[in-house]
Amino acid sequence: MAEATLKSLHKYLRLIENASELKRRMPASSNQRSLKDGLSEIGKLVGLEDSAFKDPQNIAAAIGSQRFVMIWGEPSVTAHVARIFDGSKVLLTVLIDSGQIEKATGIGGLSKPDSEVALESLKPLLAGNLTLTCRLFRALFEHMLGFASPSIAQQGTTNLINELTGSKEHGRSFLATAMFILGAEVDRENLMSFMLEQGLFGLQLFEHLLQNREYCDAYYAFRKLERVFVGSPGEEEKQLRNRMDRFNEQFGGKPGDVRMFETGDQNKARIDAHLAAVDLLEAMALTPLSLCLSNSIGAAPSHTVRSMKIMARHFELFADGKETREQANQEIAGHLFAFARQFSADSNAHATPVTQPELTTV
Repeated sequence: MAEATLKSLHKYLRLIENASELKRRMPASSNQRSLKDGLSEIGKLVGLEDSAFKDPQNIAAAIGSQRFVMIWGEPSVTAHVARIFDGSKVLLTVLIDSGQIEKATGIGGLSKPDSEVALESLKPLLAGNLTLTCRLFRALFEHMLGFASPSIAQQGTTNLINELTGSKEHGRSFLATAMFILGAEVDRENLMSFMLEQGLFGLQLFEHLLQNREYCDAYYAFRKLERVFVGSPGEEEKQLRNRMDRFNEQFGGKPGDVRMFETGDQNKARIDAHLAAVDLLEAMALTPLSLCLSNSIGAAPSHTVRSMKIMARHFELFADGKETREQANQEIAGHLFAFARQFSADSNAHATPVTQPELTTV
């Protein structure tokens, strides 16, 4: 197989925007597998060791620590997370190697890849690479969790995927994210210029990625249900500060001294809201908005803390019944769009390379 280039990778990934071809490559039916079995299938597909996804930290890298719990050594998730996970796994499998789906389901007679397309599979890029595989899967999982309606998810994997792949906006925004993640492995230096040439970075992309998205149910709800009791004010302040410092450090930022909580009254809803806001920042770091985060931290590490607090405020207002879910979602989307617009502008750009931050397991 020819060595991957940004151009060949882009041609391959454009399958994401081709809803009819994606549907042709999808299995005729898909029985939902357990999280454990699904992760094992992903691991085998990219040549990982059998033990890779038995480690809770690796499971957390794939779906987020707040979305599962280990019970007697086995991961357990809610029905909605299980459905989103299964849809993400099936779509990832199609993207990695459509031939794998044909073998598993007995589907034949599909058209062969265009002879001009240099890449026949993503396996060479992902083979044995746990970190990259988790990053790509997590980006797809977060996207589906943010945009898929629970009612459609309940109708099964096929309907869930059809809802998302049938939308040009969803296809475009995830194409940009997949290109950002995998392109950094192929040609990090020229990635952003290539993405700009292909229309995969800019205000329209930010609109597709951020607007009409579910934030409260995809982030705050999981932190709310994660635990009944919280720690002491000092413990919660320290843990949140350390987490933000680690996040900023990945973009070259230094530890800050900004207070995480505005007052000493750290009730559970407020703490959950702040944790959810950091979860959201970490999810955005998987997308092309990572460049905006890098620019903002290059200007001042406090920018991400301020952004986190603004989003946490809307999560808290939602928790207190002072904003509806729709209002909170709109306010958070508006804030993220303004953040992306400000820190993608040349006037706020810094000479920093494309950064692929680590996935936290907290």
